[in-house]
Amino acid sequence: MFPSRSRGFNSLSSTADHETEKGVGDQDAPKPNSETPDSPAFESPSQFLPSVDHHPKKRILFVDDEQSVLLVLQAFMQRLSDEWDASCVEGGRPALALMSKQPFDVVITDMRMPDMNGTELLNEVMKRYPKTVRIVLSGHADEQTVQESVGVAHQWIAKPFDLKILRTILGRIANFHNQLENPSLKELIGRIRHLPSSPRLYFEIIEALQSTTSSTQTIADIIARDPALTANILHLVNSAFFGIARSISDTHEAIQLLGVSRIRSLALVHHVFSSFDRHSFEQLSVEEVWQHSLQTAAWARQLVLWQGGGRMMEEKAFTGGLLHDIGQLILAANLPAAYREIRALARSRRIPIYDAEKQVLKATHADVGAYLLSIWGLPIPLVETVGLHHEPGRAPERTFGALTAVHVASAWSYEQTPSAREIPVSPLDLDYLKETGVADRLDLWRQRLANQS
Repeated sequence: MFPSRSRGFNSLSSTADHETEKGVGDQDAPKPNSETPDSPAFESPSQFLPSVDHHPKKRILFVDDEQSVLLVLQAFMQRLSDEWDASCVEGGRPALALMSKQPFDVVITDMRMPDMNGTELLNEVMKRYPKTVRIVLSGHADEQTVQESVGVAHQWIAKPFDLKILRTILGRIANFHNQLENPSLKELIGRIRHLPSSPRLYFEIIEALQSTTSSTQTIADIIARDPALTANILHLVNSAFFGIARSISDTHEAIQLLGVSRIRSLALVHHVFSSFDRHSFEQLSVEEVWQHSLQTAAWARQLVLWQGGGRMMEEKAFTGGLLHDIGQLILAANLPAAYREIRALARSRRIPIYDAEKQVLKATHADVGAYLLSIWGLPIPLVETVGLHHEPGRAPERTFGALTAVHVASAWSYEQTPSAREIPVSPLDLDYLKETGVADRLDLWRQRLANQS
């Protein structure tokens, strides 16, 4: 058996040279691009920025009670020893003991372990070390187990899995960390005096979902404590966006009709929008941004539905659509003079707002929005969807996902805003869309969306 103390991978034998990148836990593991729609681990991987050399090594901790899994992982990680320092322990308590002595950038844990399970471990990691990326690696992928990990895990990897998936995910994490160290973004964030606080109500909903005794009434009771959020949800559920034929006046019924995932996303975006005084914006219509975000969310979810992406991808696209432009609110509220210059430049030169931001600030609203979501500890695929929605071509993979849907939906939705009469839309990345295999569907999608209006 593996000892409970940690074992560094750098001192291990050369068995890694003979390991293949077969699936852990099964010899017939799925290929990395054979997407499992309802598994967050199979979201199309993407990078925030191209790799930057000469960054210090990242530290990763594996936690599992299966010796065979740890042996394969230790052998695999020898190949990445130039980029990662890796350790492993057999349980949650030894993991916390080791983390109290040295920092880790990433923790990857099994879910069902004796003494302390994966959810309990990641809850503690989230409280004590909020900047650590938390990943579940588990063969127990039933709906209840996945729901238990919602909110405490940034990503879920289902066993059996191909080790290439793990390599891709670790690459994403390294590049994600590098993005947060981007000097232009750090300088810009330093000028921002007010970032919205962590969304308390959102995380209360997440915590309730982890309880085996919670129900839709539990979620309704949490929402009821915020009258503005309650009014917002009832207004939305009765709007044309959701197409419900009868009038809904009860929060509990609204949750049953929309589903907890969308209610959770609405609570998150409500928190962001309500963090700012709508009358304090000189150069930005908050109502326009809200309507654009809502339409983008609805259209992105619809595109995923038409592509057969699965329920999980639909909800990722919906959430990404709601949040994709929150960086505009942050910039306009905190840097009104700079944002006035940005919009004037965009009007005079007839360039998209995104390009004008780059010229004035050396960073964009997409960067700022992604930064905010990252410090809240939200899932990396969601952070990347927000950060790359104007430039999906920076993603190395060319697989249809939430990012693709939000990229298209955002551009088309913006065309219908009043601002589009003065400031042009950011163009679609047609090369990216061709490589993802959906460019030939654009005309059909446009027509079908028009028919729904």
